[in-house]
Amino acid sequence: MPLFFRLTALTCGLFLLILLQASAYIRPPIPLPPPEIEIQTEWSPEELQKPPNIIILLSEAFWDITQIKSLQFSEDPAPMFHALQEKFTHGTLLSPMFGGGTANVELEVLTGHSMRFFPEDSTPYEQYIKQPTASLASLLAGQGYKTTAISPFYHWFFNSSEVYKHLGFSRFISLEYFNPDEYVGPYIGDHAVVRRIIEESERNPGPDFIFANTMENHYHYWPGKFKKNHIEVKSNMSNAVTGIAETYAQGLSGADRALQELIMHFSRVKEPTIIVFFGDHLPSLEKLLVYKESKYISGEDDPDFLEKMHNTPVVVWSNYLPKEAKEELHMSPSFLGPYILNLAKRPGSPYTDFLSDLYRKMPVLPPKTYYEAMNIDVNLVQQYEDRQKAILKLEKQAAASGGSASVAGVDAADSGDSVAGSDGADSGDRNSATGMAGTADSSTSDAAGSSDASNSVVDTGGTSSDGSSATGMNGTTDSSTSDAAGSSDASNSAVDTGGTGSDGSSATGMAGTADSSDASNSAVDTDATGGTMKGTPPFILGYGEPLIERVSPDTLTVGGDVFGRSQLTVHGGRYGLGSTVFINGEPQQTTWQSESSLSVNLPKSLTTNAATLDVQVRVLDSKNRVLAASRIVKVPVLEKKH
Repeated sequence: MPLFFRLTALTCGLFLLILLQASAYIRPPIPLPPPEIEIQTEWSPEELQKPPNIIILLSEAFWDITQIKSLQFSEDPAPMFHALQEKFTHGTLLSPMFGGGTANVELEVLTGHSMRFFPEDSTPYEQYIKQPTASLASLLAGQGYKTTAISPFYHWFFNSSEVYKHLGFSRFISLEYFNPDEYVGPYIGDHAVVRRIIEESERNPGPDFIFANTMENHYHYWPGKFKKNHIEVKSNMSNAVTGIAETYAQGLSGADRALQELIMHFSRVKEPTIIVFFGDHLPSLEKLLVYKESKYISGEDDPDFLEKMHNTPVVVWSNYLPKEAKEELHMSPSFLGPYILNLAKRPGSPYTDFLSDLYRKMPVLPPKTYYEAMNIDVNLVQQYEDRQKAILKLEKQAAASGGSASVAGVDAADSGDSVAGSDGADSGDRNSATGMAGTADSSTSDAAGSSDASNSVVDTGGTSSDGSSATGMNGTTDSSTSDAAGSSDASNSAVDTGGTGSDGSSATGMAGTADSSDASNSAVDTDATGGTMKGTPPFILGYGEPLIERVSPDTLTVGGDVFGRSQLTVHGGRYGLGSTVFINGEPQQTTWQSESSLSVNLPKSLTTNAATLDVQVRVLDSKNRVLAASRIVKVPVLEKKH
């Protein structure tokens, strides 16, 4: 071969090699189809009489991006969801939110109250849910259900820990109780939420009501959010905007895999179970860039904006209901709770019965500007608003009077007699409570895109998104703010519960006031049946008091080793992001090793002048408040042997 041709071939080969190496995308193998999920048919009559588990999974910003027909995907980002749509009840929810505000959608699902009747831009979890409030949780708790809320975000966000207590949940697992190695990108992965749903169900022999939300696919969606994208998107959009779509599709894939894991588990469990999976709002996709460049909408003035940008997907799966029960849904989120109760054949309340009847007449409640176009009966809307406001007002009055009042009169009353003038959202004090509506917003009350939320998680975890071991949450806590004995901060709900063991048994809390019988837990709760409950269930934040089973080594040497170093490993559990080792009342830089072990490197000064060290594990939040604490273990410090 002439030299010219050989040089040309070599040059072309080198050029091709450079192109292949520069490509960030490696096409994955053809994915396997989702497994066939067949309904279990071998149920005995006795098994079918059991109250079913009810699991509601709010998937952060879950939306079927394949509806944008101008985009081409290298693989289906949500194969499990699409497979479930084919065989089970599914449809859409007309979300009151877009781009954020998860807590508000959660409120609708749990209470049946509509955001249309609260002030615009309000967050009821922060402003109005400051007393026992009727919800699916309180209603089902009264029927023997164990009620659990799960959210991989701060316990204080949107006042979540207080709100969940008011709504009748008995346990709330928040970010502080997840693990540093469970991050996927800047947030906890959806698989970690599903893992806890399964754990909570397995440890309870009776029926479960579990409400969980996720964070993995929370805003933002700029390229680089995840370590690696396995889904390629082809489009006529700019590279930057196409990258946003790819990032969202990758997060969608994570949500779908978690859904598959959840369904597969309960398809093998011999307990009647209903799983409701839905998206709370559409993603902002960075100020509508993807929606507009893909020509999905013309802009915010698109005549179909409400239909295209506020309808989120929902699917309802069951391992015991007959196939002919499949329905196609289109409803407001506030009607979802009553629908689930009817599906599960659980007793409702006068209010949920009212909502069930209203759903048949008016399945969606849009903004007022759409009433005429959607043939909305304003009289029905007024009945709904009056009843909601009256219930909220009476619940507030019941709390103010020591819990002796009942909402029975409102629930049972003809809605025409409702207190139209009552300022239902009448919160008296409009002060925003510190806190998270955590679960509530599984993550994001930040609307259409405030970017600060994504950064705050990394700060709290002290962990890198690659899951590497890192220091416990706030290892540099100022001891003056983490006094275990007794932070009396109202948002520190764990002081009520921290002394409760993971099995729910009473234990001595840090301040000695952790007994669940304390006043904050014993208030009479107004339940969704229109009567009053005997008392709210004991409320446990996370897994209760952390345990120390042993410390190794069991003795230390004065001054440490020849280099002045000493290391302690604490064994016990259950340790998570918030678990921090304290020595003699001072926080130490803590390395999370597993759910059963933490380690600390001790400065020489600690072992120089002390005969013993007091070792304790405390669970701290991002504000350095103590949520729970272990017993103190004393470790002797001995003189060196010569």
